[in-house]
Amino acid sequence: MHLLRTQPGAQVPADSIADLGQTPAELVILCTGDSHLSLLAEVARQLPADYPSLRLASPAQLSNHASIDLYVEQVLQHAKVVLISVHGGVSYWRYGIERLVELAEAG
Repeated sequence: MHLLRTQPGAQVPADSIADLGQTPAELVILCTGDSHLSLLAEVARQLPADYPSLRLASPAQLSNHASIDLYVEQVLQHAKVVLISVHGGVSYWRYGIERLVELAEAG
């Protein structure tokens, strides 16, 4: 497998691991709606300096198990709050949601 930096809208080959290049944050918002992410990114630029750290990402960029595992290790396991909005239901990003449930159960 190859480790590749991803860009929004870019496709990662199935045999590669997508690295979003994000650092841990207190609040992580995962959303499959590009327009929602764009709006959130604009609002995030206007937040006060003392606002909790924030990361935004699209689950669509994490299209295989290895990419999800890497993101969980690098970002999600360090977050205090993870908010996820997956259009299309659980089956759209089942493994990612399973990993989030594991994190929640682990405390």
